[in-house]
Amino acid sequence: MKKQFFKVLGKFLLTGIFLICFGLQQLYAQQTITGTVTDENGQGIPGANIVVQGTTNGVVTDFDGNFNIEADSDDVLVLSYLGYATQNVPVGNQTTIAIQMAPDAAQLDEVVVIGYGTSRRKDLTGAVASVSAESFENQPVTRVDEALQGRAAGVSVARANGAPGGGIKVRIRGVNSITGNNDPLVVVDGIIGGDLSTLNPNDIENLQVLKDASATAIYGVRGSNGVILVSTKKGSGKAKVNVNYFTAISEVPDFLPTLADNVGDFARIENIRKLSIGQNPTFTDAEIAGFDANGGTLYQDEIFKTGISENLQISFSGSEGKLRYFLSGNYRDEEGIVINTGYQQLSVRSNIEAQITDKLKIGVNIYGSHGEWKNNFQSFGNGQGSLVAKALTWDPTTPVFDENGDYNRRSTRGIASLNLNPVLTLNESDFQDIQKLLNATLNVTYNITNNFSYQLVAGTTSNDYNVQRYAVEGPNDTPDAIFRNDKDTFFQVSNIFTWQKVFNEKHDVTLTGVQEYSNQKNVFNRFTANDLILPNGYYFAETAGGFEIGNNFEERELQSYMLRAVYTLDNNLSITATGRYDGTSVFRPGNKWGFFPSIAAGYTLNSIVDNSAFLSNLKIRAGWGQVGNQGVDTYGTFANLGTNAYSYDGGTQVTGSEIVGFANPDLTWETTTQTNIGIDLGFNEGRGNLSVDVFQKDIKDLLLETPVTGFNGGDFINENVGTVENQGIDVTFGYDIIQNDNFNWNANLALSYVKNEVVSLFDGLQEIEGEFQAPGGQARRLNIIQVGQPIGQLNGATFLGTWKSSEAAAAEAVGKVPGDAKYLRDGDGNIVFGAIGNGQPTTTWGFNNTITYKNWDLNIFINGSHDFEVYNLTRAMITGGAGDSRSFLASDQVNQWTPSNETDIPATVQFYNSSRYIEKGDFIRLSNLNIGYTFNNVASLEGTTLKLYASGQNLFLITDYSGYDPELSSRRTEQGNADVAPGIDVGNYPNSRTFTLGIKVGF
Repeated sequence: MKKQFFKVLGKFLLTGIFLICFGLQQLYAQQTITGTVTDENGQGIPGANIVVQGTTNGVVTDFDGNFNIEADSDDVLVLSYLGYATQNVPVGNQTTIAIQMAPDAAQLDEVVVIGYGTSRRKDLTGAVASVSAESFENQPVTRVDEALQGRAAGVSVARANGAPGGGIKVRIRGVNSITGNNDPLVVVDGIIGGDLSTLNPNDIENLQVLKDASATAIYGVRGSNGVILVSTKKGSGKAKVNVNYFTAISEVPDFLPTLADNVGDFARIENIRKLSIGQNPTFTDAEIAGFDANGGTLYQDEIFKTGISENLQISFSGSEGKLRYFLSGNYRDEEGIVINTGYQQLSVRSNIEAQITDKLKIGVNIYGSHGEWKNNFQSFGNGQGSLVAKALTWDPTTPVFDENGDYNRRSTRGIASLNLNPVLTLNESDFQDIQKLLNATLNVTYNITNNFSYQLVAGTTSNDYNVQRYAVEGPNDTPDAIFRNDKDTFFQVSNIFTWQKVFNEKHDVTLTGVQEYSNQKNVFNRFTANDLILPNGYYFAETAGGFEIGNNFEERELQSYMLRAVYTLDNNLSITATGRYDGTSVFRPGNKWGFFPSIAAGYTLNSIVDNSAFLSNLKIRAGWGQVGNQGVDTYGTFANLGTNAYSYDGGTQVTGSEIVGFANPDLTWETTTQTNIGIDLGFNEGRGNLSVDVFQKDIKDLLLETPVTGFNGGDFINENVGTVENQGIDVTFGYDIIQNDNFNWNANLALSYVKNEVVSLFDGLQEIEGEFQAPGGQARRLNIIQVGQPIGQLNGATFLGTWKSSEAAAAEAVGKVPGDAKYLRDGDGNIVFGAIGNGQPTTTWGFNNTITYKNWDLNIFINGSHDFEVYNLTRAMITGGAGDSRSFLASDQVNQWTPSNETDIPATVQFYNSSRYIEKGDFIRLSNLNIGYTFNNVASLEGTTLKLYASGQNLFLITDYSGYDPELSSRRTEQGNADVAPGIDVGNYPNSRTFTLGIKVGF
């Protein structure tokens, strides 16, 4: 028994010794490897993948590029990172490994954000334009939308006006909608609905513009106007502080010539005008002689000033272990070039990301902005022309102040503009528009396996817009006060699942599934106090003679599901297929859901160019897709009521309700179908690149506000009718003209051509009258929508000059006399009104040059727009003779028609809306010229930089347009969307010419 016991015990001891020895061997073999992965510049690479070859054992580097992994001595570590060549590193007896990764030219070393994921540029199949922060870092950009101008083919960027904080219109591949919104969707760090105008340009890492439907279909109903993806900066490496401060001086480039420059001529022509209408002359010979000697008041000089602006940008970024951070702040204070106008903004950002474990990463982005407009210029309206137009048409013989130092409210002689003194309006009005924006985003990524990951993107935005206005120029020539609060709240939750695997080192498959929910609410409150008894500002609103109150609430929801499959064969053939299923609360049951598919393919033909001495890359792309548009009011399928007043007994008015919009339960999605064919070329060993895309875009079932006849109640109903078509070409060309250690010159050209056409409207209708009404009380519409023509047609009479003495009989037949304006008439003698121009440019381009020589750098950016007209109503009002500007103030009026000098300049009343005021709007602008010098290792401190720079913006403008600037247009919100009435100038706030001095410090 004892012998048997020891025999068994011996077996256990031998087994235990064997297990211990085996464990020690394994313990010795399975060792912990620590290491660092860096890029070609020695900076740590966060997020690089390290996998033990042939296993699922893998980790990712932290934010400094560090990693720890368990591996045997005979294992091989496979290191990979997008844009870099994969490396295989044998472990051997190493316990510490330092790997420097090399860029992979075959991957085109660029990672592109494509929405709900990223892609190598070489694998792209859709039309995507990229704008990096480096492309505009040498320009003192104050707004992100300015950075897009001329830098992305297919993207048109135009200022609405030159006012501080003024609107900027961004369009991608033309105009889609007639009555809806054509703004592109903006996605900031995965959160939908961003506003480019509120962002700090210094926070931007890059901008990706999704242009064709195969790229935008992943955003379904919201992708019809194109998508702009904004990625903000994240810190890495050692802690860095960057400070950028610049100050700018702005001025109006040139005054417009008017008779206010020669008041004696103005007075003489005014006397002739008065005599022609049977009235006595306004001025005596002695007064005219005085004006010849001493001049009068130049109201352009009174309302324009030199604006001084400041901009301070500070950022603090870096990484520490598993934490990376980017903190920034921006303060901008812009004085307008029009008196008592300006804009201030303060913004702060915090981007924090933590690698909690090898599998779990959490990021939190918080952004806040506070912006204030002082006397927001657009708020003054333009029914009788803007305040600039009123200054241009005001009586130059009436000084700003009377002999007592009080404002001359109106012309002392009752001539020229009949409006209130524009200097009084600007100085005494107090318009305060305040926007408070807060955005928070949570991003959680969990790698379930090496091939399968889950990402949660959750965000919320609060946008509070407050308006507090005291207007000295009310309808009854008494002050008014207005208060308005417009609060939007938005939240979004996106669940993103991604699976990616490579089979046989040849077949790369990526599947992305998304479930997303978003909710948006709007609360609107307004009250107006009319006819204030005490004209001393907004806070005396309770003394008003009358009040108006308005309130509104809206809420809309969107539920979405998306699946995207990407297949890449042998790094040559890429196929992307997407389907998105959207359900919106805007439409009724049965029409709520829409499915939007897309498919695209790209094929790299590098084998063909391998032996080429010039070409280094060749790729062809083709894509097709559909996206939707739900661009109607939240309750646009229901009847809407408004208030009305009617007197049944001819006396007291009774307030009641009226229908202002009819119900349409069958309303559904507007659908955009787009086809895109593209080619990408690389040449001269990567120094140059060329991309050309040709596209066709068809927008059907337009969400159109169609008029209802007065017999049926009047107003409008939303319907799915009409078709619009866009065709065009995008070209992007870049080349490193000079490339050596000391001297580099990089040039980039982005060019776009878009042809737009209204294919059909509704019920066989061939045209719709627009909503932009001519100023001056002439009650005529300036724009028109016509089948077979582009959106943006300008409407008016065709000007034929003047009736000559030889045509006296013909003139008399239509109630005119020689010297009157002559217009095209039909067979019945009626003046013919129709399309006389179009305000949409067909061609836009930008040419960006960056030149460096040792520590010097020079940036030159030129852009242009072509093939469009401008309706110069400012010139019409200066000419005068009608409406509220009855005196002639145009400089060429000195050459007006007389019996002895029969010119084509009318001497009597004329139409504002005629071809006489249609001008070519084509222009070429030097948008930026910047020169700087950088000092390195300042004060012997390693890694510090100091840059001094000077720049000028809008330094020259080549154009035949006679106004301030052809790029600007005027529109009130009730005058239709900005694309149906483009190119109409009723006294725009001019674009300023700006000179800037700045300093950048980094340490």
